[in-house]
Amino acid sequence: MTAGQQVDEVARRVDIARLAVRAYAGNDRVAAALVGGSVARGLADAASDIELDVYWTAPPSSADREAAVEGAGFERVYAEEDEHEWADGLLVDGVKIDVSGFVTSTIDTYLDRALAGDTEAELQVRVTALRDGIPLHGQGVIEVWRARCADYPEALAVAMVEQGLDLRSRERLEMLAARDDVLLLHRDLLDGVQGVLDALFGLNRVWMPHPFHKWLDWEESLLPHRPDRLAARIRQLLVAGPHDAVRALVALVDETYALAREHAPAADVTQLRQAFELRRVV
Repeated sequence: MTAGQQVDEVARRVDIARLAVRAYAGNDRVAAALVGGSVARGLADAASDIELDVYWTAPPSSADREAAVEGAGFERVYAEEDEHEWADGLLVDGVKIDVSGFVTSTIDTYLDRALAGDTEAELQVRVTALRDGIPLHGQGVIEVWRARCADYPEALAVAMVEQGLDLRSRERLEMLAARDDVLLLHRDLLDGVQGVLDALFGLNRVWMPHPFHKWLDWEESLLPHRPDRLAARIRQLLVAGPHDAVRALVALVDETYALAREHAPAADVTQLRQAFELRRVV
């Protein structure tokens, strides 16, 4: 897809989101709304859904949600809810809109937790939606939230580094490679890559936009302190033979430990590094 085509796909989805938001904004209890995800970040393609966040001052009723769908004239393809979120899937012109509804007090609580150092990925997803999203209603409400999370908290940086670099041992990886136990090995390799990326977001003090590191090349561009050729090496690692894959992951882990010591000195990576290198079988 050319750059021009991508711009067209993004613009089309923003226009569709605006239509949906007009229907939601007719309800006085809708405080704000924004479009997030790949659309807001300019990464959407012809297969991309629209992620629309709607913030309510009080829990929406089924009638509230149905009225918004009917008001937009869209087809509803699913409706789900839990104690924190009301989710509706809408379909228009072959594009799916995933609507996530939250009460404003829930977002306040999520920000409190993230700023205190809670590493739960969903909290950072919500923060990055606020920071990167395109406000379509209630911009003043969104700006207040953005101001709260303008600075990345040091407690979260330390927690992300320590959690990310608490990895399965090098000895285990080498054992699985020697046995050609490829299913278990690749689970551990993916966990190791995930841990490295989580730690890199922490030591760079960058809010993490996706729990499983979607848009890898774009994510790499967000991280000024990172191993050289990070995304390319991860891709190579995931298709390499068992022994080469382990060596590649170990190299990334070693470099990330070094970056953590330099850029997140408050994180206790010495013991984590020792645990990674510990050999129980000689």
